[in-house]
Amino acid sequence: MEFLSKSTTFSDGADIDGALYSALAAGDLPAACLMCQSADKSLENLGVSALFNCGLCRFLLGEYEKSLDLLKKAEMLLGNPLDFDISQRQLFIKSLEASVGDLALLPLEKRYSENCARYALIRVKWLMAICIEKLGRGHEASALKNFLAQYNIQVKGE
Repeated sequence: MEFLSKSTTFSDGADIDGALYSALAAGDLPAACLMCQSADKSLENLGVSALFNCGLCRFLLGEYEKSLDLLKKAEMLLGNPLDFDISQRQLFIKSLEASVGDLALLPLEKRYSENCARYALIRVKWLMAICIEKLGRGHEASALKNFLAQYNIQVKGE
């Protein structure tokens, strides 16, 4: 496993996107954690994928409230991108059903948030709902769960 030194900093949000995604995809949580600590100093410069991946890192460390804060920032940046058309939605739901593992806990690549904004929004809201459930505040996740239900995504309570 490759670890980043504590002195590693990122000059802007663009620098962290690829490195953070790679660390999380490789399962190198210590490196991702160090990158997120560095990124915390310049949250205003982070894009959707970096905010999501820092939120995912915090989630994996059990820091659900901090994760939720980062995910809310990502959600705000995304706004309300266009929804899928009917054929896209059907294919998307079919692909979700065919997927193996927990997609909600995979890192988000920068290209997804740029080229598939609706998918990025789904992933952000999905992880937000899971965070809220982990915090034991499932009643607060009802709007998120309703949003996710239109894609046949179910978030189970704790």
